[in-house]
Amino acid sequence: MKPEAPVFASTYPYAACKGMGELVYKRWEAEQIASAESLDASPMQGFRTLGQLSRVCPFQLFSDASTYITRARSVTSGHFLRSDKDVWFSVDDDIETDARVLRDLILACRATREAVAVPYFNRDGRSATFTRIYGPTEWLEPDRIPVRRVAAIGMGCVAVHRDLIERLAPIVPWFRESNKGDQRAEPDCPALFREDVQDGLWIGEDYYFSALCERAGAPVRVLLDAVITHQQWKSKLGLDGIMYLMGTAPEPPQPTDSCV
Repeated sequence: MKPEAPVFASTYPYAACKGMGELVYKRWEAEQIASAESLDASPMQGFRTLGQLSRVCPFQLFSDASTYITRARSVTSGHFLRSDKDVWFSVDDDIETDARVLRDLILACRATREAVAVPYFNRDGRSATFTRIYGPTEWLEPDRIPVRRVAAIGMGCVAVHRDLIERLAPIVPWFRESNKGDQRAEPDCPALFREDVQDGLWIGEDYYFSALCERAGAPVRVLLDAVITHQQWKSKLGLDGIMYLMGTAPEPPQPTDSCV
């Protein structure tokens, strides 16, 4: 596997930060991200995925452990635009996949110059993080990477090209990353990730972003035949457009005296 050009990478370990407290968490995170070896050994799935990314290409890491994922993703998009990288790779703290999948994901993003995600099961183990998959399968050259278009994707493991963010940024409001200091400063982050209501349904920030992509004429894609783990669920979306559970389904938690 040949090294690719550097990418901008992000992750959002807000659950760990909330549990440890900010000061303890910052020290702990610094230890986790110190090297590829410490990333590999991390108890956090997202950090282990970044360890795999280090086998694919160099990356500039932006970690945001703040509470609101909508704001955090939008802030990250501002930092990405101010970087010199062409691809933004984002992984959530509870997602794990390997170097082969990440290589294909980044190459697919560069081939399409749009957004490509790895689909996976939600926490319920029954529904997936995309809606309405379309055929036929596209085989992206020169590596013959299989993808399909979908109506919406989850942002747990996704690569987004700079060209797409630059197309979307002018059509949304901008805000200042800091609510403190000089209020005359220019807004520096596009609000690309917001919750919304569509057709009477509440949608999250990832589906809102997907709707922006659709509006801009750049429907999002999913990577096929890519094995990924979300918490305890290991799965892939097959070339036939069907989600497959890999291995044995985890045992459901048993009730205890404290929750009966």
